[in-house]
Amino acid sequence: MRIIEKFEIGFFLFLISGCAVTIATKPEKEKKETYTYHEVRKGENLFRISEYYYEGKTTEEIKKGVEKIMKANDLKNEIIFVGQKLKIPDTNKKQPSYALLPPQDISQTYQTQIKTQTETEVKIVKDSLFIWPVDGKIICKFGELGNKGIDIMVEPGVDIVASTDGEIVFVGNTKKYDEAIIIKHPTNIYTVYAHDIEIKVKNGQKIKKGETIARVKSGTQKKRYIHFEIIIDGINVDPLNYLPQK
Repeated sequence: MRIIEKFEIGFFLFLISGCAVTIATKPEKEKKETYTYHEVRKGENLFRISEYYYEGKTTEEIKKGVEKIMKANDLKNEIIFVGQKLKIPDTNKKQPSYALLPPQDISQTYQTQIKTQTETEVKIVKDSLFIWPVDGKIICKFGELGNKGIDIMVEPGVDIVASTDGEIVFVGNTKKYDEAIIIKHPTNIYTVYAHDIEIKVKNGQKIKKGETIARVKSGTQKKRYIHFEIIIDGINVDPLNYLPQK
């Protein structure tokens, strides 16, 4: 009886294993990811890049594409830089030979684009959009030594204020300037505040023009400096063309 029982138990286990093999489903093949790469050109922004690759017809559709690109590239905000390579998911479209700029006549010459930008600068200055983030002496101007903004010598402990209304989109350390703050303003404008600062705001915080966002670091140094940038449509511009004249 023991031999029969052992045989029956063994045969039963065999049947179970056989059933398991019979009913097992084949693993589904993983869906192949579709994507392309885009190298950022001068004047491009995520909105135009999304509009081209995903052919969004409404602002909401284009914004969804922007969010998809940001997620694929682990971007914390919408700031992109010339030469940066972006992964564009869910598309087979190739990067065009021209820059994806805001709607304009493609036949416009580079000189005409410069003229248009200058007219915009004059309008912004006239409207007094920006204010100085801090009082001090300029020790390095835009373009000097490759400077993408201006450097202002300041007294330790003084407040640094937002140059205009906006939303904090970055607070943290950078390789070049240590602690930094980036504020996003309407019409794709950003301002950057960095170096020798103690941050007083949080990411995502809404800010009003003139509101304190940081304080110049104290210490044994009698003089310190802060770095300030204005970025419009992904292009660094000379802040002195936008700030009120002293």
